[in-house]
Amino acid sequence: MVRTVVTLFMSLMLCLSSPIARADFEQDLSAASSNPQALRELHARAKSGDADAQFNMGNLFFKGQEVVRDYAEAAKWYRLAALKGYAQAQLKTGMMYDAGVGVEQDYSEAVRWYRLAARQGLAGAQLNLGVAYAEGQGVSKDEAEAVKWFRLAANQGEAQAQFNLGLAYANGAGVTQDFVEAYRWARLAEAHGNKTAGALAQELTQQMAHTNKLAAAGQRDMNDKPAPIAQGKPPADAAPDNTPIYVQIRAFESERLAEKFRALLIAKLGDIGRPFSLFTKDELVRIQVGPYDHLSEARLSADRLKARLGIEPILQRH
Repeated sequence: MVRTVVTLFMSLMLCLSSPIARADFEQDLSAASSNPQALRELHARAKSGDADAQFNMGNLFFKGQEVVRDYAEAAKWYRLAALKGYAQAQLKTGMMYDAGVGVEQDYSEAVRWYRLAARQGLAGAQLNLGVAYAEGQGVSKDEAEAVKWFRLAANQGEAQAQFNLGLAYANGAGVTQDFVEAYRWARLAEAHGNKTAGALAQELTQQMAHTNKLAAAGQRDMNDKPAPIAQGKPPADAAPDNTPIYVQIRAFESERLAEKFRALLIAKLGDIGRPFSLFTKDELVRIQVGPYDHLSEARLSADRLKARLGIEPILQRH
């Protein structure tokens, strides 16, 4: 499956995740009370070996909530809980190794932790493990194995896994090409909130109509095999006012920090077809990608960047 299969997930300074679809690092980060006594009690439970408390301590240090943000300390607490078999902590530990945040980047170690959590049935870990196999990052590339893990997560309602599975069927990556099945998974992903899935479903409809093979329920007679879905070419939908659209990745108060983060983006992602530029507005320095002439094209780029970086991009016009 190609790098653009899409979609993990961390909103960190100086932290980039691996390509393709991964689970959102910010999800499941529980909030702690602002009560100092509650924090002391949480810390005491964590030190005594309580896995749930260790996981929550990791969340606090990761977010910088109630304590000074410290990714190394977050990684330490996540790992302690992960060693006790705490699935969410195993996923977070894998993500830390994947991104090289708080620990030295190690894709093989990331895969090891993803696998442990995935075997416990955690959808986000199954998704991330599928991505690792799809890209061959930390493990030998195996598209069929990627599809297996995507399907497990998709069957739990994980929207990004459903989208990845739909794209796999669309392109015949790890499975026999099947536009009807691809369309079914794309629509499920769209129903569960995946914004890119609508563009995929629309393109599949056009492909099937072009070959007179409409996406009718249960229809499987796909004698002709059209070319794979063209990545980055969604249906035209130019903005009414023709104002260029940009995908904003992050905003900083300091131009120095913004430039440093932009350099990391370029080093990690390379040429993505649009330049990374800085745009200053309201005393904030924004890192953006663009311009795009069509909204669907910008949304597709935003979803891919979210998959690669774990950051929720914002679409802007100017």
